[in-house]
Amino acid sequence: MTFAAAGGITFILVQNGQNWSIWWFMAITVLSVVRAAAGRSVTREMILAPRGPRMERWRTMLVIGLLVSSGLWAILAILASYDDEAVAYPLAIILSALAAGGTGILAPMVWPARIYIGAMLLPGSLLMFERTGTGLVMTSLGMLFLWVMFIVHNRNHLALRKSIALAQDNSTLVSELRGLNTDLEAEVERRTRALTIAAYTDSLTNLPNRRKLIQWLEKELDAEVGSQVAVLFLDLDRFKQINDALGHAIGDQVLLETASRLSRALPPHGILARWGGDEFVLALAPRPNALEEALGLSEMLIKAIEEPFRANGQVVLPGLSVGIALYPRDADNLVGLLLAADLAMAEAKRTGRGRTACFDPRYAREQKRRFDISRALPDAIAAGELSLHYQPIIDRTTGRRHAYEALARWHHTPLGAVKPDEFIAVAEESDMIVALGDWVMTKACSDAAQWAGGDVGTRVAVNVSVRQLSDDKFALKIARILAETGLAAGRLELEMTESVFADEALPIVRATLESLRALGVSLAIDDFGTGYSSLSRLLSLPVSTVKIDKSFVAELSGSGGAVIESTLLIARRLGIAVVAEGIETAEQAEVLGALGVDLFQGYYFGRPTEIKRRTVSLSDDSETPSMAAKYTCTPRSAAKC
Repeated sequence: MTFAAAGGITFILVQNGQNWSIWWFMAITVLSVVRAAAGRSVTREMILAPRGPRMERWRTMLVIGLLVSSGLWAILAILASYDDEAVAYPLAIILSALAAGGTGILAPMVWPARIYIGAMLLPGSLLMFERTGTGLVMTSLGMLFLWVMFIVHNRNHLALRKSIALAQDNSTLVSELRGLNTDLEAEVERRTRALTIAAYTDSLTNLPNRRKLIQWLEKELDAEVGSQVAVLFLDLDRFKQINDALGHAIGDQVLLETASRLSRALPPHGILARWGGDEFVLALAPRPNALEEALGLSEMLIKAIEEPFRANGQVVLPGLSVGIALYPRDADNLVGLLLAADLAMAEAKRTGRGRTACFDPRYAREQKRRFDISRALPDAIAAGELSLHYQPIIDRTTGRRHAYEALARWHHTPLGAVKPDEFIAVAEESDMIVALGDWVMTKACSDAAQWAGGDVGTRVAVNVSVRQLSDDKFALKIARILAETGLAAGRLELEMTESVFADEALPIVRATLESLRALGVSLAIDDFGTGYSSLSRLLSLPVSTVKIDKSFVAELSGSGGAVIESTLLIARRLGIAVVAEGIETAEQAEVLGALGVDLFQGYYFGRPTEIKRRTVSLSDDSETPSMAAKYTCTPRSAAKC
């Protein structure tokens, strides 16, 4: 920068006839070359040893060079003639620029920098005062600029000192924390590993979780060539009852023991993960015989879970249902594969539990239909789209109608005729069973209150679920419905399945049944012999009727007959009436009558149908044939229904 400024001002002075400036230019050029060479040499030495005597030598050389340079510029300002403005103004500009640059470049120094700035501005400013015209103005401006440059340099110097002090403080802090930083990095690494493990591990069982399973399956599906990947979806049976009856602490112990037993059966090329709740997923790496291996493994797992569980002195038997799906046979992607296995597991539960089901495409269609039913059913109940059909129950001694069983029917425009088994099962899986039960109860009581003719005084039998009976306000609800519809309590009979015998439901159900019996409502056990089959439990419940399941009627010549005889023997001792369901032939009626069955129900005596009329002649029943002698009752009486 000095060399360029010197060359420029020398050119201007020579043009003005001041040829002595050539010698000045040569002097300052030599000085610049010497300073540059010395500075480069000293800088290289400082890189190797930045502290000590070399630093002092560099500082001394810098100050000497700076003072000599400023002296040469002061000589130029003194010798130059200012008579021509073409010389005065460029020289003032160059000297001012060099002084301004020095305020920043020379900020580390104090007195050498100020001497340099003063040498640049003071001689020229004073000599310009001799000039007439603008001399006073130029001198004043020069002195003012000199004062400003001193202030700027002082501020730059103080700012530099503060920044150096801050850098030194930071360096000290970093040195002090360097030891701590090593420990901190190790702790961060440890915690990162722990978080990674936690992100892929189930907190209760320490098995891989859903995220880890999906990650594992994604790799296996990508690598699968010519083989099949098997996924087994595992679900504990009756786990909710265990949790509700024995508490979540026992439930957690059951889950831990389940994880342990399943892990012991896990092959080396598989992974076992907890999917959530009481659900687990076991996946096998690609194998040519994947299905055979999965079926064998499933049987082993079911047997492992069948062994009694012992937790806090309690013995529980949860059981296991398994669904199997294969990639790419049953699904061409990961989501579809897991869904297929889940659907197969749900089918295993619906068809008996404690078994294995392999995926079938119809499961997806059935699941879609159940979903559509679950969406349409609430609106159908609210809008009264369902209807009730009534099937007669015949008294064998008189041949007259003892009661009508109310059976819900539903025809949905898009879905078509929806079977009771379909929509009732969907309702029982959710809270819709309560709304459905309320609608059926109100409709049946209202219809029965309007019956006339031969149906005057005939009972109406309505099915109720354990969910309804578990409501401590259910008896009050029945009393309200009877009052609103005007039906006498003695004309209402409630039918329930043997699930009311379950220990976890029995206390509150017993209280509800006793309240209903106090109202005068009759109580019947439906499908007797297919559930808990505990005849002794009848002693603890105010039941007036049991209905023998049609499966036993269909096997009259075999074990079914023995079950019916046993039931009749105990029922007579307890004063309980017996209804035989599913009678389809005269021969069945004949045998059951001979055994002493009180009441008959089945297609032979009448199919479920709507009762649309309100009035009928009381003489219509006068021609109903007696069934006391021969059980060849023609459906004349049933046809009136």
